[in-house]
Amino acid sequence: MKTIRAISWILILLSFLQLACQEQEMFNEGDFFYLENKEAIMPVWIKGNKDSKVFIIMLHGGPDGGSSQYYTIFPSHQLIEKSYAIVYWDQRMCGMSQGNPSMEDATMEQFTEDLNQLVQLIHVKYDQPSIFLMGHSWGGALGTNYLTKHQSDIRGWIEIDGGHSWNTANSLSREMMIDFAKKEIAEGKDQSFWNFAIHWYQQNPIVGINDDAHYTFVAHANGYDYDPKSDSLSVPFTKLLFHSPISTAYFFAPYNFQFLDQGLDLTDQLHRITVPTLLCWGRHDKVFPVVLAEHTYQYLGTPAPDKFLRIFEYSAHSPNYEEPQAFANTVINFIRQYE
Repeated sequence: MKTIRAISWILILLSFLQLACQEQEMFNEGDFFYLENKEAIMPVWIKGNKDSKVFIIMLHGGPDGGSSQYYTIFPSHQLIEKSYAIVYWDQRMCGMSQGNPSMEDATMEQFTEDLNQLVQLIHVKYDQPSIFLMGHSWGGALGTNYLTKHQSDIRGWIEIDGGHSWNTANSLSREMMIDFAKKEIAEGKDQSFWNFAIHWYQQNPIVGINDDAHYTFVAHANGYDYDPKSDSLSVPFTKLLFHSPISTAYFFAPYNFQFLDQGLDLTDQLHRITVPTLLCWGRHDKVFPVVLAEHTYQYLGTPAPDKFLRIFEYSAHSPNYEEPQAFANTVINFIRQYE
């Protein structure tokens, strides 16, 4: 996760240096405002078809290094925006959020309270629209926790390779990486690297959220992006930097979240969720392996006719990046049933 953020920072910084003399064009579409709660000032950018009266709140990954703003330039989200409005919200201490929040408030419950404030604000500001939540990675944990407490204002839940069970995910991911390393060694591929990886895993029987070595191995095994050369993964960093609310300040956020170090497992709370649910998972995800999607489907309290599991065969951690058309179609078809 941090590796991806570092690469993104380098690429965007290069774009910034190349175009530093050009006049910055601010975004000129949608609605932009701030949500303020407990010393946090959080940007909200709403894009897409507001006339549909359907608003999808995007819960970004992270939280460390996460931002909702970069989802705005991905083709899958732009396709969805033709039918519905998407609410791009940077959570406290993430992305382009501002203010002076305390690290003592960096808790799951505070993030959940912030989300509830946003839901209520959208209801009032846009005259009671239909609201769906869509959470990616860490956003899957946040959305899950929110829905175990608040469901009356939500029409449906879309989880994308969600991290609501990080304890189980880290264990599964570790075993998956050991098997992958052994396979690569047996086939004579990058043997020194993968021997080093196996040695590291032998020394680290438990993988933590901040174990950068593990996530480096995952990235090396295409566990984030199944096909790193895919055109759908080409990020127009220049457009993101010069045509959206994001700026280089985002990459210097001083926060380092620790509240997830103790682990997170909401599996025993999944039965509380009864709203229509769509689970979207990449077959080759080595961060939150696909077996988690199957467990989630099983334990959800949502009635069987209203819960759906879609596995994307050519994706890893982010099918909304790697299979944009298929992902957008899946989400739009789901929402049409329940809007």
